[in-house]
Amino acid sequence: MNNAENGRYVDTLVLQALRQDDEKALQFLFTTYYNPLFRAGVKWSHDSALTEEAIQGVFQDLWQYRQTLGDVSSFEAYLKGSLKKRLAKAAAQGQRTATEPLTDDYLPVTSYEDILVAQEEDDSRRTRLVQAMNELTTRQKEIVTLKYFEELSYKEIAEQTGLQIDSIYKTLHEALKRLKTVLKPI
Repeated sequence: MNNAENGRYVDTLVLQALRQDDEKALQFLFTTYYNPLFRAGVKWSHDSALTEEAIQGVFQDLWQYRQTLGDVSSFEAYLKGSLKKRLAKAAAQGQRTATEPLTDDYLPVTSYEDILVAQEEDDSRRTRLVQAMNELTTRQKEIVTLKYFEELSYKEIAEQTGLQIDSIYKTLHEALKRLKTVLKPI
Protein backbone atom coordinates (compact mmCIF):
# COMPACT_ATOMS: atom_id res chain seq x y z
CA MET A 1 0.00 0.00 0.00
CA ASN A 2 1.53 3.36 -1.00
CA ASN A 3 1.24 6.60 0.99
CA ALA A 4 -1.79 7.88 -0.93
CA GLU A 5 -3.66 4.62 -0.40
CA ASN A 6 -2.59 4.64 3.25
CA GLY A 7 -3.93 8.18 3.65
CA ARG A 8 -7.28 7.31 2.07
CA TYR A 9 -7.57 4.24 4.27
CA VAL A 10 -6.83 6.24 7.43
CA ASP A 11 -9.27 8.97 6.35
CA THR A 12 -11.97 6.34 5.83
CA LEU A 13 -11.38 4.91 9.31
CA VAL A 14 -11.39 8.36 10.89
CA LEU A 15 -14.63 9.24 9.09
CA GLN A 16 -16.26 6.06 10.41
CA ALA A 17 -15.05 6.84 13.93
CA LEU A 18 -16.37 10.41 13.71
CA ARG A 19 -19.78 9.16 12.64
CA GLN A 20 -19.73 6.86 15.67
CA ASP A 21 -19.21 9.86 17.99
CA ASP A 22 -15.58 9.00 18.73
CA GLU A 23 -13.99 12.17 20.13
CA LYS A 24 -10.54 10.66 19.67
CA ALA A 25 -11.07 10.81 15.91
CA LEU A 26 -11.69 14.55 16.16
CA GLN A 27 -8.65 14.91 18.39
CA PHE A 28 -6.57 12.95 15.86
CA LEU A 29 -7.68 15.25 13.04
CA PHE A 30 -6.99 18.35 15.13
CA THR A 31 -3.47 17.30 16.16
CA THR A 32 -2.65 16.02 12.67
CA TYR A 33 -3.90 18.98 10.67
CA TYR A 34 -3.77 22.02 12.97
CA ASN A 35 -0.26 23.13 11.92
CA PRO A 36 -0.81 22.73 8.14
CA LEU A 37 -4.17 24.50 8.47
CA PHE A 38 -2.64 27.33 10.49
CA ARG A 39 0.18 27.85 7.96
CA ALA A 40 -2.28 27.85 5.06
CA GLY A 41 -4.72 30.13 6.89
CA VAL A 42 -2.07 32.71 7.73
CA LYS A 43 -0.85 32.58 4.14
CA TRP A 44 -4.39 33.28 2.91
CA SER A 45 -5.47 35.85 5.50
CA HIS A 46 -2.25 37.30 6.93
CA ASP A 47 -4.03 37.29 10.30
CA SER A 48 -3.07 34.67 12.87
CA ALA A 49 -5.89 35.47 15.31
CA LEU A 50 -8.52 35.23 12.59
CA THR A 51 -6.93 32.00 11.36
CA GLU A 52 -7.03 30.45 14.85
CA GLU A 53 -10.70 31.39 15.26
CA ALA A 54 -11.51 30.00 11.82
CA ILE A 55 -9.74 26.71 12.55
CA GLN A 56 -11.68 26.35 15.81
CA GLY A 57 -14.89 26.99 13.87
CA VAL A 58 -13.98 24.38 11.24
CA PHE A 59 -13.49 21.72 13.90
CA GLN A 60 -16.63 22.75 15.79
CA ASP A 61 -18.62 22.40 12.58
CA LEU A 62 -16.96 19.09 11.81
CA TRP A 63 -18.04 17.73 15.19
CA GLN A 64 -21.52 19.26 15.02
CA TYR A 65 -22.26 17.90 11.54
CA ARG A 66 -20.32 14.62 11.82
CA GLN A 67 -23.45 12.48 11.35
CA THR A 68 -24.36 14.16 8.05
CA LEU A 69 -20.81 14.43 6.74
CA GLY A 70 -20.48 13.12 3.19
CA ASP A 71 -17.68 10.87 2.04
CA VAL A 72 -14.31 12.52 2.58
CA SER A 73 -11.53 11.19 0.38
CA SER A 74 -8.91 13.51 1.93
CA PHE A 75 -9.41 15.20 5.29
CA GLU A 76 -6.53 17.56 4.61
CA ALA A 77 -8.16 18.85 1.43
CA TYR A 78 -11.59 18.93 3.06
CA LEU A 79 -10.35 20.87 6.11
CA LYS A 80 -8.31 23.32 4.02
CA GLY A 81 -11.31 23.95 1.78
CA SER A 82 -13.52 24.55 4.81
CA LEU A 83 -10.95 26.90 6.32
CA LYS A 84 -10.57 28.86 3.09
CA LYS A 85 -14.36 29.31 2.85
CA ARG A 86 -14.58 30.39 6.49
CA LEU A 87 -11.76 32.93 6.05
CA ALA A 88 -13.34 34.30 2.87
CA LYS A 89 -16.66 34.65 4.68
CA ALA A 90 -14.97 36.42 7.61
CA ALA A 91 -13.21 38.77 5.18
CA ALA A 92 -16.48 39.54 3.41
CA GLN A 93 -18.08 40.35 6.76
CA GLY A 94 -15.23 42.70 7.63
CA GLN A 95 -13.79 40.60 10.44
CA ARG A 96 -10.23 41.09 9.30
CA THR A 97 -7.92 43.51 11.04
CA ALA A 98 -7.23 46.90 9.53
CA THR A 99 -3.49 46.24 9.47
CA GLU A 100 -3.74 42.82 7.86
CA PRO A 101 -6.22 42.91 4.98
CA LEU A 102 -7.20 39.85 2.99
CA THR A 103 -6.60 40.99 -0.57
CA ASP A 104 -4.89 39.65 -3.64
CA ASP A 105 -2.18 42.31 -3.20
CA TYR A 106 -0.77 40.37 -0.25
CA LEU A 107 -0.94 36.89 -1.69
CA PRO A 108 2.45 35.72 -2.87
CA VAL A 109 2.80 35.21 -6.59
CA THR A 110 5.34 32.63 -7.63
CA SER A 111 6.46 32.36 -11.19
CA TYR A 112 6.53 29.04 -12.99
CA GLU A 113 10.31 29.26 -13.26
CA ASP A 114 10.63 29.77 -9.49
CA ILE A 115 8.46 26.71 -8.91
CA LEU A 116 10.62 24.63 -11.27
CA VAL A 117 13.82 25.80 -9.58
CA ALA A 118 12.37 24.99 -6.14
CA GLN A 119 11.33 21.53 -7.33
CA GLU A 120 14.81 20.88 -8.72
CA GLU A 121 16.37 21.98 -5.44
CA ASP A 122 14.00 19.71 -3.51
CA ASP A 123 14.84 16.80 -5.79
CA SER A 124 18.54 17.48 -5.33
CA ARG A 125 18.18 17.59 -1.53
CA ARG A 126 16.10 14.42 -1.56
CA THR A 127 18.72 12.62 -3.67
CA ARG A 128 21.51 13.73 -1.35
CA LEU A 129 19.51 12.60 1.68
CA VAL A 130 18.93 9.17 0.14
CA GLN A 131 22.65 8.90 -0.64
CA ALA A 132 23.52 9.96 2.91
CA MET A 133 21.05 7.45 4.38
CA ASN A 134 22.71 4.73 2.30
CA GLU A 135 25.97 5.45 4.14
CA LEU A 136 24.38 4.51 7.47
CA THR A 137 24.36 1.02 8.90
CA THR A 138 21.18 -1.00 8.58
CA ARG A 139 20.39 -0.47 12.29
CA GLN A 140 21.03 3.29 12.04
CA LYS A 141 18.72 3.55 9.01
CA GLU A 142 16.04 1.62 10.84
CA ILE A 143 16.17 3.83 13.93
CA VAL A 144 16.31 7.09 11.95
CA THR A 145 13.31 5.92 9.91
CA LEU A 146 11.33 4.90 12.98
CA LYS A 147 12.13 8.12 14.86
CA TYR A 148 11.85 10.77 12.16
CA PHE A 149 9.71 9.30 9.40
CA GLU A 150 7.31 7.16 11.41
CA GLU A 151 7.56 9.52 14.41
CA LEU A 152 7.71 6.79 17.04
CA SER A 153 8.78 7.50 20.61
CA TYR A 154 11.95 5.99 22.00
CA LYS A 155 9.84 3.55 24.01
CA GLU A 156 7.94 2.46 20.89
CA ILE A 157 11.21 2.02 18.99
CA ALA A 158 12.55 -0.11 21.85
CA GLU A 159 9.45 -2.28 21.77
CA GLN A 160 9.64 -2.69 18.01
CA THR A 161 13.37 -3.37 17.75
CA GLY A 162 14.04 -5.10 21.05
CA LEU A 163 16.84 -2.64 21.82
CA GLN A 164 17.42 -0.82 25.08
CA ILE A 165 16.50 2.88 25.05
CA ASP A 166 20.15 3.80 25.80
CA SER A 167 21.26 1.86 22.72
CA ILE A 168 18.66 3.68 20.65
CA TYR A 169 19.92 7.06 21.88
CA LYS A 170 23.52 6.12 21.09
CA THR A 171 22.70 4.66 17.65
CA LEU A 172 20.56 7.66 16.72
CA HIS A 173 23.25 10.08 17.90
CA GLU A 174 25.89 8.33 15.78
CA ALA A 175 23.55 8.24 12.77
CA LEU A 176 22.75 11.96 13.05
CA LYS A 177 26.42 12.79 13.47
CA ARG A 178 27.18 10.83 10.30
CA LEU A 179 24.33 12.47 8.37
CA LYS A 180 25.45 15.89 9.52
CA THR A 181 28.97 15.22 8.23
CA VAL A 182 27.77 13.87 4.89
CA LEU A 183 25.13 16.56 4.35
CA LYS A 184 27.20 19.50 5.63
CA PRO A 185 27.32 21.38 2.29
CA ILE A 186 23.48 21.49 2.03
